[in-house]
Amino acid sequence: MPKNLPKVSIVLPAYNGAKYIKQSVDSCLNQTYINIELIVVDDGSTDETTEIIKSYRDKRIKCLRHKKNKGLPYALNTGFANTTGEYLTWTSDDNYYNEKAIEKMLDFLENKKCPFVYCDFYRFDEKNPGNIRKVNLPDVPVLKKHNDIGPCFLYSKKVKKVIGNYDTNVTLAEDYDYWIRVSKKFPMCHLAEPLYFHRVHAKSLSICKSYEVKIVGVLVRIKNQVLDVTPAVDYLVGWIARRYPGYFRINKVIAKIIFSGKISKKLRDFKTGKLNLNEAKLALKDILPDD
Repeated sequence: MPKNLPKVSIVLPAYNGAKYIKQSVDSCLNQTYINIELIVVDDGSTDETTEIIKSYRDKRIKCLRHKKNKGLPYALNTGFANTTGEYLTWTSDDNYYNEKAIEKMLDFLENKKCPFVYCDFYRFDEKNPGNIRKVNLPDVPVLKKHNDIGPCFLYSKKVKKVIGNYDTNVTLAEDYDYWIRVSKKFPMCHLAEPLYFHRVHAKSLSICKSYEVKIVGVLVRIKNQVLDVTPAVDYLVGWIARRYPGYFRINKVIAKIIFSGKISKKLRDFKTGKLNLNEAKLALKDILPDD
C-alpha cells in the first residue's frame, strides 16, 4: 500500500442488524480504495449481529460493543472516538456503498480542496428491489428547510475537531443536527453521482417513526436557530393536514386553530428552555390522535 494514501475511517453503528449487515460490511471492505478502517459499533444487539461481525478476519475491522443499547448518536460517538483516519464517514447496517464510493469522494475532496462532500444515491424498496430510484441532491443544501445531505458523505478530521460529537439528545435527527452545525463553519460540496444504496423496509425510521422524525427535525432547526416558531407551526400543521385529512374535511378552520395553538405553545416552551428536546418531542407527538 502506497505510504501517501490517506486513511479513511468508516463508522458502522449496528443494532439488531443481522438481516442486512453482511452486505453493508462487505461493501465497505470491497472498496476500490484500500486504505480504510471499519469501526463497527454493536449497540447492544440481541440478534446474530455480534456473531456476524466476529466472523470477519479482515485486519481493517475494529469491533466495539455496548453492553446495552444506547442509541445511534451514542454509537456514532463511540465509533468516532476510536478512529485514526484523516477522513471520516459513517454508514448504516441496512444500506451499502457502491464499490468506488470512497475513492471518488476522496478524489473529489482533495481536488476541490473542500472539507465535506455529499453524494447522490439510489433508493429501493426491500419488497421490490428491482425498482431503484435515483435521488438527486441539490448543489447548495438548504438545511434550514430540510436535510439535503443524504446518507453518503465524507469529511475531513478537521471538521470533527471543530464540530465535536453528535448530540445524544437529538435521536432520529442526529445527522441533520450535525450537518446544520457543519454548514455554519465549513463549505459542503456536492458530488452529483449516485454512490450509495439506501434500502426502505418496514423497520426504516422513515416508515415506522415518520411523525417523530418530522417533529425532531423541526426541533433541531429551532435549536440551531435556523427556523422560528411561526413557520415551524405552519410546517407541522400542513404535515398533519396531509396525514390526517379527515380532521380538515370536517372543519378546516377550526382544526387548524386547534392544532396551531397547541403546537405553538410546545414549540415556544422548547425555544425558551421550559421543555428539553425529548419533552417537546413527546408533547408534540401527543397532540395527534392514534391512527
